[in-house]
Amino acid sequence: MSTSDKVAILSTLCTRDSAGQHFTAKFSGDDLGTLEAEGLIKVTRPVHQTGIPYGAEYWSVEVTAEGVELVEAYPEDCVAE
Repeated sequence: MSTSDKVAILSTLCTRDSAGQHFTAKFSGDDLGTLEAEGLIKVTRPVHQTGIPYGAEYWSVEVTAEGVELVEAYPEDCVAE
C-alpha cells in the first residue's frame, strides 16, 4: 500500500461515516490490518464479560498520533468525504 493510499484512508477513517457505514464494511481487512500493524490506527475489539468477543459491528477505530502525523505530512493526498 502506498503512502498516498494510507493517507486517503486515514483522512476519512472513522467508526461510522456520515451515511452510517461501518469502517469494516467500507475498507478492506487487508488495508486495515496494514494500517494497524504499522501503528497508524488502533482498532478496539470489545469482549463480553463471558469472554466471547463481540462482532465486528461493535468494533471502533481511531487514528493514532503517528497516523495523524502522516496525514499532516501529505495533505495533498487527503480525501474529503
